[in-house]
Amino acid sequence: MPERTASILLHPKATRERVIPTRALPAVIDLNMRQLRAVVAVSQGGSVHKAASILHVTQPAVTRAIHEIEQALGLELFERTPKGMVATEVGAILAERTQRAFAQLTHAEHELAEIGVTRRSSASIHAKVTHRHLRTLVAIDEHQSETAAAVELDVSQPSVTQTLRELERIVEGDLFMRAARGMLTTRAGEVMVRRTKLMFHELQRAREDIAALLGNICGRIVIGALPLASTLLVPRAVTRLKREYPDLRVTILEGTYESLLVGLRCGDIDLLAGVLRYPIPCNDIVQERLFEDLLSVVGRNGHPFASARSLRLADVIDSEWVLPYKGAPSRKAFEQVMNAAGLPMPKNAIESNALVALRALLIESDRLSILSRNQIHYEELHGMLSVLPIDMRGSERPIGITTRADAKRSIGLNALMEHLRAVGNEMKAGPRGP
Repeated sequence: MPERTASILLHPKATRERVIPTRALPAVIDLNMRQLRAVVAVSQGGSVHKAASILHVTQPAVTRAIHEIEQALGLELFERTPKGMVATEVGAILAERTQRAFAQLTHAEHELAEIGVTRRSSASIHAKVTHRHLRTLVAIDEHQSETAAAVELDVSQPSVTQTLRELERIVEGDLFMRAARGMLTTRAGEVMVRRTKLMFHELQRAREDIAALLGNICGRIVIGALPLASTLLVPRAVTRLKREYPDLRVTILEGTYESLLVGLRCGDIDLLAGVLRYPIPCNDIVQERLFEDLLSVVGRNGHPFASARSLRLADVIDSEWVLPYKGAPSRKAFEQVMNAAGLPMPKNAIESNALVALRALLIESDRLSILSRNQIHYEELHGMLSVLPIDMRGSERPIGITTRADAKRSIGLNALMEHLRAVGNEMKAGPRGP
């Protein structure tokens, strides 16, 4: 079966001396592992001869691989000189991103060894796998079914089974176990899926980096927005980003911190925005604090307590409440304030982290809840909810950005982070911003 290829979207031809942006529609170019290995080897060796020695193949095979890529892209990756081959700007970008992609599979080998998968083969995983192996791995993980994976990949189900067995022989460990609810990843499978997705992420970023070099800031940014960041911080930053780079595609995902963190660590998500966690839950992410947020006690507009000039938590403790789930940062902050005041937690509170449902529960009753004024900006602005005059010092939470520690960020992602910092600075002055 022919090797599956990785699609990289690139603009047509540009000269080596000067990059010339073009209005022509981009073409979908397929690059396979053989070609990508050749790009890295020539970049490292500086000649076809040394690259052939590195890869243990013939010189014509390396020359053919480089020629195929350059012909497909309409771009020169290397300048031929009497002293050897020197990467062009495009070639340097592709080589660096490909090296970062292959490094993910090297990291996978180390992690597999840490969990007890000892490989007898001296050959590295990235030297033996193909895109067909890796695409099959990701498809099975996403669908938890070989049959569904076969449909996505447009191959037969026996072909998917055979490809998975080949990959498991290369890894020298089981990657999936069959259960009543489908095919579930083993610990080795989790390592391979995460690192494979990060590898594909690097190759996609190669496309975006080259497009940027040719004058087109495009690509896709996926933001994981935690509840507090979804109302003002992320929307304002994204609005400014789209004004600056209208061709960027932006996706905003909401979910629990745990689910969004999984997406961040495997490359499905580029950035998390919201409440930061301390201690940091894993060593492959970094956090950047933007501002401190304070909780407020919130009720409907016209709530019996809303007209009071000042209140204490003890005055409202017997009210009906809607609180976040146990373990949520805002719930923990509220518990700290209650403990400091020597008060018990409200009894029989409704638990909800869904802002839409919480808003309805407050508007249609005299229930109270704890929320940031940033979260209820529009509800307060339009007279649906009110903030009660209760001192909630001690409930401060750090709000910021979480990214992968080893990420080489695109121009678009760097621009988004700058806009998030700017909006964060504005929000330090108050919940309404500018």
